[in-house]
Amino acid sequence: MSLSRALFGTVVIAVLAGTAASGCSTSSSSHSPYAAVCRSFIPGVQAVTVSPGNGTQFGDQRITAVIKGVDASFTPTTVYLGNKARGLTVVSNQGGALTFSFTTAGTPTAGTYPLVAISSSGQCAYVPDIYTYISPASSAFRTFVGYGASGTAGFQSDSYNEAAQLNGPAAWVAREAGAYFPIPLFRMPGIPPAPGFDALTPSGQFTGTAAQLISYVTGTKNFADLFEDPDVVTYNIAIPGATVEDEVLGPASTTSMAIPVLALSNLLFAPYNNNLLGTKDIKPEVQMVRDLHPTLIMSMDLYINDLITNEVATSYDTFVTFITQDVAALASTGAQVFLADCPHAALLLPGAQQTALSMLTPCAMTFSDITGGLFALDNAADTDSCAATFSGGTFTPAASTCAYNACETLVAMDQKVDQFNSEFRSVAAQYANVHVVPLAGMLNGTVAIAGQYVTVDAGGFPTYTVGNTPIAVQHLGGFSSLDDAHPTNTGYALIASLFVQEINNVLGTNVPMPGLGAALAGDPLSPPALASYCLAPANSQKPYCMCINKNYSSVTPFACSTLLY
Repeated sequence: MSLSRALFGTVVIAVLAGTAASGCSTSSSSHSPYAAVCRSFIPGVQAVTVSPGNGTQFGDQRITAVIKGVDASFTPTTVYLGNKARGLTVVSNQGGALTFSFTTAGTPTAGTYPLVAISSSGQCAYVPDIYTYISPASSAFRTFVGYGASGTAGFQSDSYNEAAQLNGPAAWVAREAGAYFPIPLFRMPGIPPAPGFDALTPSGQFTGTAAQLISYVTGTKNFADLFEDPDVVTYNIAIPGATVEDEVLGPASTTSMAIPVLALSNLLFAPYNNNLLGTKDIKPEVQMVRDLHPTLIMSMDLYINDLITNEVATSYDTFVTFITQDVAALASTGAQVFLADCPHAALLLPGAQQTALSMLTPCAMTFSDITGGLFALDNAADTDSCAATFSGGTFTPAASTCAYNACETLVAMDQKVDQFNSEFRSVAAQYANVHVVPLAGMLNGTVAIAGQYVTVDAGGFPTYTVGNTPIAVQHLGGFSSLDDAHPTNTGYALIASLFVQEINNVLGTNVPMPGLGAALAGDPLSPPALASYCLAPANSQKPYCMCINKNYSSVTPFACSTLLY
């Protein structure tokens, strides 16, 4: 998916210079692999407890360690348990015992690993063979790779940040499978800092733009400092903004996305260079995926940027050329490849819904005033039957004209999506190891997730129910983040569920489905979180909060329909 219209319409890139120290990760229990980061090893260090003592290769597990044999002045600043850990917190160092906590980052090879705690001076406390990484249940996940654009990357609310990245759809699948899946994690609060509901105007419009990402990055003196671990070889190689041509040609691409995609490629995959426009160290996505020798590849947005963003106008002929090369390259790796098709824009992006809604407002109408609402408009547009559906072309009274106009705004996009999906399925069908994941079917109600079909609410918005909470594909409905282009944690978990279901069906694996309840409970952009935010006195008088609280003292139900569309 696209970062935003603002980023890719005009981009100003600054080339900076900087250096950073290198690190390492290893599965060996000897001291030698850590010589580059350890100036000396403290003799006689022992573990009192390391809890838990095992976990999956995905990592992302909070560990508490208690060690003895270090003096009271020893303070670790870096920890390795397999890969370099993150989120280090020193709890105490007293009574001859040092207690600290951290979050694991996984490891490429299962087995038993040492704990290495390093001080700022390079003094190391080393405890051998203390923690075990467990292999994925299926060998299909031996080398699991994410591919495509910002959706697969876990982008959210025009921000790149580790909290969102760890809740992206590929991360969800890897976590449930227990697969190693290193991600180029941006330290919190992200770039630019992850926005909360305060990024909404009183009427509920998002004020952030992805241009802020460029401003933030170009003001950084050392790109490597933005990452939790700039040395990790990432398996999530999805690049925000990428089209199929960008994926195939990389720096040689001539698309309107080429410069920002190149800049983000340098940021993600060559952070020590601090040269956003350099091409020396940057390869096309297809080459990067080949180099990893994957066993399983997934993408939720292989060609979404070719379709549903205003700044991209990929012609059908160009799409045919590059989707053919793209899919063939992925198939040639020998991996099992799972690629989502593309839903209609109105069923995925609230921004597209707003375009149709603007055609209804002259008649003081909302989607709820049309039988079937937005869903009915999209169905009519898909078959180009707007005139036949809305009063047989007579358009009386005026409301019918508005409904017809709203329908017509969706016709060209629906037809282009259907055309591209048809070509994509035709190409994918040529390879036994390429499997189409029906994201379009998930959102149009023809494909169920674990037996649950999407429903259509009064406004015609696709809606899932998690627990008792409706998760609707509409502005502030719980599925889309604040930028109305990328899903929330819960939305990504729903998409990941579709992928897990398809992978299990095709490969006969038994990967657990993502815990949707847990995703919702921890989602800072969920409907319950928004309702809680709007209960605060400082926020309760904002028009969109009045709508959420159904407080119509200063707003009307009609106004609320347009604010929350």
